[in-house]
Amino acid sequence: MIDAMNKENLLGEKALPFPVDWVRTQPCKVEDILSSLSVEEQVRCILGLDPYLQENILALSEKAVEVTRSLPVEEIYNLIKGVKEEDSLLVLSMASSEQLQYIFDVEWWQGDKFQPKRALDWIVLLDQCHDPEILEWFLREDFDQKVVLFQAFLKVFKKDEMTDSYEGAEGLEHFSPDGVYDIFFKVENSKEIRKLLLLLYEKNQKLLYNLLEAVIWYPVTITVEKAYQWRVNRTAERGIPEFREAMGIYSRLDAETLKLKLSSPQELPTSRFGLSPRYPLAHLDGTLFFAQCLAALKNESRLELLRWELVCLANKVIIADGLDLSSTDARHRALRKTLGYINIGLELGAEGDTEKGTALLDKVWTQSFFQVGYQQLRQMRSVASTFIDENGTYIEHFISSEDKEKLGALVFRFPQVAEIIQGEDSFNWRDPESIKDIQAIDDFVGRWKFYSRFARQALGLRESMFSSSPREFDYPETLDAMNILTLVTTALANYILFGRISCDPLTDVAAKSFLEMIFLPDIFRDDAKVCNEDLIASFEQKLLKTPMAWTELDKKCLRDLLGECSKNIEAQFGSLDLTRHVDWKFAQGLCVTTRRRPASTRRLR
Repeated sequence: MIDAMNKENLLGEKALPFPVDWVRTQPCKVEDILSSLSVEEQVRCILGLDPYLQENILALSEKAVEVTRSLPVEEIYNLIKGVKEEDSLLVLSMASSEQLQYIFDVEWWQGDKFQPKRALDWIVLLDQCHDPEILEWFLREDFDQKVVLFQAFLKVFKKDEMTDSYEGAEGLEHFSPDGVYDIFFKVENSKEIRKLLLLLYEKNQKLLYNLLEAVIWYPVTITVEKAYQWRVNRTAERGIPEFREAMGIYSRLDAETLKLKLSSPQELPTSRFGLSPRYPLAHLDGTLFFAQCLAALKNESRLELLRWELVCLANKVIIADGLDLSSTDARHRALRKTLGYINIGLELGAEGDTEKGTALLDKVWTQSFFQVGYQQLRQMRSVASTFIDENGTYIEHFISSEDKEKLGALVFRFPQVAEIIQGEDSFNWRDPESIKDIQAIDDFVGRWKFYSRFARQALGLRESMFSSSPREFDYPETLDAMNILTLVTTALANYILFGRISCDPLTDVAAKSFLEMIFLPDIFRDDAKVCNEDLIASFEQKLLKTPMAWTELDKKCLRDLLGECSKNIEAQFGSLDLTRHVDWKFAQGLCVTTRRRPASTRRLR
């Protein structure tokens, strides 16, 4: 992982002042080089690197504490989330109280719900750190948040006439720091909470007693609401809005917003040395139009603001999509989606011109590009939805399961496209991220629009025939296995054998005859069989004479479809020995029956 980082940061920033491999092979040299750099220079080196590389460099710096606390809190949080738990302890032990506060504000809440187990997990993790800043953070924390934390973990009673009921304390572990307050732990992992209580008793008894009284008397619901509001105020300052504001990113782009001035540094989150987080750009594909425009942008102050805009915009996406801010997977998906939508909007606005795109980035708020990209995808979703509404029940009889999934993914709230996993016969779903993806969606829907019209008007297939006719074929073995290639190949066979356009199932003998005719004669025994393109071209001309008002796009789709049929015939049937019995269930692409049909049976045509 570290070796992969041995390159310059995105946007032409200076590379590390040493080969990345030295971090592992020559750490002493790295220490010497780091010792010659100022804190700011070390911060600039670390920003945007892989989290593991960041952690390893910090471990070698004699100024590690100061460097850590000078990093933007978002960068520190991304670092901690990007490494294994045991590897995060060093960074956590050096984090400032402000950085810990940000981490806890994100981790301890999901929406407006406090998450006690997460809070306890983090306190346990902090206890493993060497001299963590937890007490300093705790003293600075909002009082209501402290109360919410303790109310989740403790039951507190006092030996007086009003608070000595001890209700619900049966079987709970007991602790008393002073013999006055009786504390019962509601959680099993009480060791770390006990340590915190003792630390408070030693350093600030007044605060401890105030907290214990609040645990007794404060109404839980009201206290949680107050703590949440304080949390909202803090996170808003770091670019994490509430749901209603976040949803604004999915509103239609108002032309007036393009006239708004760009944000000033004072309006965005801050960090020491005025540096922005770099981690969002680690998820940016360097081949995308947006990346090319960024690389050409020379205005450094605009770059700093733009990076902050990306952080804030990705946060809005997480909130608006109802995702968990603390989920690493959700953060990665939101970042990729954000960058993809921006890329689509920028590519549309600049018409693919990098120089124009760079000029737009220098003057236009990135959220505007995001909204343009989203609106483009909304249009694609609308087109796909309309097509499904009008043709869904019809094409369901011959659409492959894979294409059915792809079509269905386009009508999600956020359309998805399939990404082939390299080296594997499978794919993942992802958000579109370029005009190329938009074009692929448009081509896919356009192709199925053609297939629907083609099946009705050229092949003469009516929906009533699928639903009312008894199944006249034995292969494919199920209706679900029927697809457009099978129908067209069967129609090709009927044309070659009988001179008609029909999707009637073929008998075993007819299917063998078709295969003997469609393949060119072998010159050498071991040659792969190839389809007779003259026969396919003749079939194409026959189809073009059907009353379908053929457009040039229709003709191209037909050529492509027949090309797929030809490849499928060669792949599925090219190796068959037609002199022997053929088990048709092992070859896909022809509608075959092994039964005799009564003359009165209706044909599927």
